[in-house]
Amino acid sequence: MQIFFIVGAQKSGTTWLQKSLNSIEGIHCLGEGHFIDKMVMPMVQTLVEYNQMMQIVHQRVYEGDGFYKGVPDDEFLSVMHSWILNIMLRTSKAPRESILALGDKTPAHSFHMPVLQQLFPKARFIHMLRDGRDVTVSAFRHRERILAKLPDQDREHTDLNRDAHQFFSKWADFTRAVLNAEKTGIQVHTVRYESMLSEGVDSLRACVDHLLPENSISYEQLQAAVQTNSFQTMSGGRSPGSIDNSTFLRRGQAGSWRDELLPAVQDSFKPNDRDLLNTLGYHA
Repeated sequence: MQIFFIVGAQKSGTTWLQKSLNSIEGIHCLGEGHFIDKMVMPMVQTLVEYNQMMQIVHQRVYEGDGFYKGVPDDEFLSVMHSWILNIMLRTSKAPRESILALGDKTPAHSFHMPVLQQLFPKARFIHMLRDGRDVTVSAFRHRERILAKLPDQDREHTDLNRDAHQFFSKWADFTRAVLNAEKTGIQVHTVRYESMLSEGVDSLRACVDHLLPENSISYEQLQAAVQTNSFQTMSGGRSPGSIDNSTFLRRGQAGSWRDELLPAVQDSFKPNDRDLLNTLGYHA
């Protein structure tokens, strides 16, 4: 059973990829577990405090000849490995022997890939990458939709062209974190949102082959997964480019930032963030 994690900035298409993989028999992709930021990291703090307490007891109560020692790192990692794996298996609702690959999609894991690699040394990662300008617009509209549901007195004033640089910087932070993890030797396969739109079956095939180098998943299975999770199917019949700001699936199109971001807005982006965009091949 291959363990894997989908990483990438929020609104990059990670949910789309999660559902596409989850539609293939034998592959179970869940989301979002937040295992590291909400489970492991708080437990690390607890572990540190416990070990410090045991050291105090050892010295002050038993004069250097105490009974309980601190919890070693390898034991802690083993416990967290088992706990996370059990949660994923339970959530999959599938017999373990039927699972070829078991994964989780949590964008925040982009910052914790080395820890995930420690917990699951044979884990593989898929990076969902999208033009940062499209991510900026999509993330802003997503927040706008959420705020619209709040009472009037609790709503923030939003302005895309004023706030765009914040969302773009966030995309850059997520993306750099993944690229830096890849440089350490962690196995990462990058799939682009734009390729998923134009070459869905081939893009999904590359993801499956990264997870399961020797697999018998057919073209027909991949094609069915792509069709089931296409924008038109998931949106109830809307064509890509047809905008509905009230839904999670808002537009389903690449390059839509050109219609929504003023040309001057990109000047507000940090120079090193703009450089990252160009390095990845996303030009104006």
